[in-house]
Amino acid sequence: MLSKIQTSDEMLNRRNFLGCAALTLTMKVQDVLAQTEGTTSLVVPFTTGASNDVIGRMFAEAMARSTGRSWIVENKPGAGSLLGAEFVAKSKSDGLTLLLCACSSMGTLPAIRKKMRYNVERDFTFLARIAISPFSLVIKSQLPVANFADFVRLAKSTPGGLRIGSSGVGALDYMGASMMQSQLGIDLNIIPYKGMSQVLNDLRAGHIDASIVSPATIEPLAKDGAVKVLAILDKKRSTLMPNVPSSSDLGLPKLIVMNWWGIAAPANLSLETSNYLLKNMAPVLSDQNFLESIKNKGFEPAVLIGEPFAQFVSADLKVWRAIANQANIELDI
Repeated sequence: MLSKIQTSDEMLNRRNFLGCAALTLTMKVQDVLAQTEGTTSLVVPFTTGASNDVIGRMFAEAMARSTGRSWIVENKPGAGSLLGAEFVAKSKSDGLTLLLCACSSMGTLPAIRKKMRYNVERDFTFLARIAISPFSLVIKSQLPVANFADFVRLAKSTPGGLRIGSSGVGALDYMGASMMQSQLGIDLNIIPYKGMSQVLNDLRAGHIDASIVSPATIEPLAKDGAVKVLAILDKKRSTLMPNVPSSSDLGLPKLIVMNWWGIAAPANLSLETSNYLLKNMAPVLSDQNFLESIKNKGFEPAVLIGEPFAQFVSADLKVWRAIANQANIELDI
């Protein structure tokens, strides 16, 4: 039997190939090992104490307990959450710097700003969605309407007459009001404030007629009778307000105004590092105690892992871009 005799060049090429493969494998292993040795930084692009900060800290604390590793929260607020997101987008793709992403940084603001320093669909690896919070349509108690249909009739009979407060141009409540105008064929006077606390104060005092607010935020005022909640802007009802009809109940299944929170990493994260992170997140995101704890804080657990989460982010951004185009909403900054 004849055997093939390798030439010196063939042997050299084979050694080079094996050497490169071994080096690549070693580098991938080192990437994953860095996860076990380093400190994970979760960038929260909101101020300390905000609801967005609360869920970020709860997740980081749960991850630290579950993995026995060090997790720290870094608050990097600014530009409505864009500064923190930009910081992560430009960070090293080693899995040690992660972002608490939300609708503002990945949906509403990228949809309306002319100048963005990152691309939502290109510059991030979306790992896991944690929770959602559908918003609700709330009116002052003095407004002479009994239900959602009455509100729409009043809005149509007084174009631009109903004042609806929002926490700022491009905020979810502002974009939600614009969505209502588009889908319902009404004209609202959308008034941007410098934060939700001012909106709630003026709503309670009767200086504005309505707003779009999360059920958890508005529940205390609703219980006191200071405001009335007309609709949950989601496909299903809120467990906090089971008697309030949902958008689907009202025959408006596309009238969805929903905040959400998840974990993202910079783009170009290696498959090994991504799998390592998801493997470590899985016990926390399936832990009933953790899910119940965030539920008690007013969030609705709604876990999506990997590609389904990335698809959700892309679809959400598409919705808000369409609303921005229809309403001609644009920030030249």
